[in-house]
Amino acid sequence: MVGSDEKRRRSLAAAIPDDLLISEVLVHLPAKSLARCRCVCRSWRAGIGGAAFVRRHLELSRARPPSSVLAIPREVDPDDGQATSTEISFHRVLLPPPGRTAAAEADLILEKAWPEGIPRIVSPTHCDGLVALATTTDRVFVCNPATREFVALPLGTHSAQLDSCEILAPPVALGFDQWRNSYVVARYFYREYGDMSYDEATGEWSQDYDIGHEVFTLGGGGGGGGSWELTQDPPHAVGVQGPMCTRRAFYWHSDVPRPRLIRFSLQDRVFQVVPRPPTACDAVLDDMACLDDGRKLCYVHAAADASFQVWTADDGPDLRWSLRCRVRLPDPVPNLCYNFTPVVAEGDDTLVAVVGEKLCRYNAQRGSMEEVVGLHDDLQYGRPDGSKYKCRPRDPMLHCVVPYLESLVSLTARNY
Repeated sequence: MVGSDEKRRRSLAAAIPDDLLISEVLVHLPAKSLARCRCVCRSWRAGIGGAAFVRRHLELSRARPPSSVLAIPREVDPDDGQATSTEISFHRVLLPPPGRTAAAEADLILEKAWPEGIPRIVSPTHCDGLVALATTTDRVFVCNPATREFVALPLGTHSAQLDSCEILAPPVALGFDQWRNSYVVARYFYREYGDMSYDEATGEWSQDYDIGHEVFTLGGGGGGGGSWELTQDPPHAVGVQGPMCTRRAFYWHSDVPRPRLIRFSLQDRVFQVVPRPPTACDAVLDDMACLDDGRKLCYVHAAADASFQVWTADDGPDLRWSLRCRVRLPDPVPNLCYNFTPVVAEGDDTLVAVVGEKLCRYNAQRGSMEEVVGLHDDLQYGRPDGSKYKCRPRDPMLHCVVPYLESLVSLTARNY
């Protein structure tokens, strides 16, 4: 028998209008719970799938402090840069409070089978919960792990660079074009790609090349059913560093004839050369990222084998770089080159970054570095059956890590 208190609660719930319940209550639920709520009734399904709901849910997700990152482990074949796998998985790693190490478990968010094969070497880019995966072919995949959508975009223009660099997954850019109200993926390609040479007298690189650039608009029905659109050609060759993707533009790195940044405006879709941080010219091991929800550009200069300068700038017409911090890795192995790749910022002082095969937290105010979790040695990755697996010591693994932001943005419909 239902008690009087329970009857009262049910009657109060029934008295709340659906539109108020959806906009003020359901919008605070995680994506997994919302997937179940969509099955309650037609009005809930329509409300949760509406553009206003998706935008509000995304705003709330952005406002929360970063609490996790997305790991994409890939077992690679060192003897075959073109090796493929029929599946790919995405795992959520919770970030512990400072001073603690993460639980050595990565929850499985999405595992996707793709019979045609996905190259084992991938390069991910993130925006608003969407993840674009560049590969060692001209194929690009895009997914939203929270909604379990996964699509293969149509093949882009063939890049001659892939014919000579079989282990390279040329990065792609992913962002929201506010002027066209759409998410877009951008990639560069080489019509011709010659060998590079270095002139010690001038300190400049030279190369024979012919480069192009194209964009793909998501959400046109079917996700991958559209086509790539050619844009203005980049003014210089594009390097292998991942781009910085902001709310206004994509920033590509160029090494030829000397290090520089190229800005691709999302508003008018034209290129311009913009200033890079005032660092030494050698930028082979430099890295780039975007922080603070795409508002802050982050450039990491490898000053030495285990020493880095972290520069930041606000996204805008004139880039004014400031040195955020200097990072010196503790107890480095002599003559071993390290990477320091920021993933998320925790306030003004702390960066969570990938350092080698470890996820670390660096506090700039104290100049301290602490390990969060070892991606290869410690982390146990989840399987669909609930079991866990751990990378074996000698397994050649690629551990891609990007921010995790839960959103309901669809790849197949304009619900934003």
